[in-house]
Amino acid sequence: MQEQEPERGIFTDTATLFSLVWVSFQDAARLLGLEAHLVVKTLVMMVLLGVLLGLVMVGIWLSITLMIIASLYEYTGLGMMLSICAATLINVVCAAALFLTLKRLAHRLTFPQTRLAVRTLLEE
Repeated sequence: MQEQEPERGIFTDTATLFSLVWVSFQDAARLLGLEAHLVVKTLVMMVLLGVLLGLVMVGIWLSITLMIIASLYEYTGLGMMLSICAATLINVVCAAALFLTLKRLAHRLTFPQTRLAVRTLLEE
């Protein structure tokens, strides 16, 4: 004789299904919470490290400027004030070059080819 499984009703199967779905939902929510926590911690750390990197870069820039001033003072006949003015002029020229480069790069974001294509479509 074979043993027969006791008959299970549709309500038992449905309850089991809902129980499994609920447990899966809880697991997914817990995992999502852990991932969100990790993302927030990582973003905060990245911002702090970015600020620290910015401060270090300013320190490097100041050191390079000081080396330029000292070199101009030591190896040329310029006085201290003229050496400082020359180093400042070098910084201004570098800043202007960076500004013009950024302006040209920002102009690329206006999508001139796209505007030209749309204009030619409108003219037709």
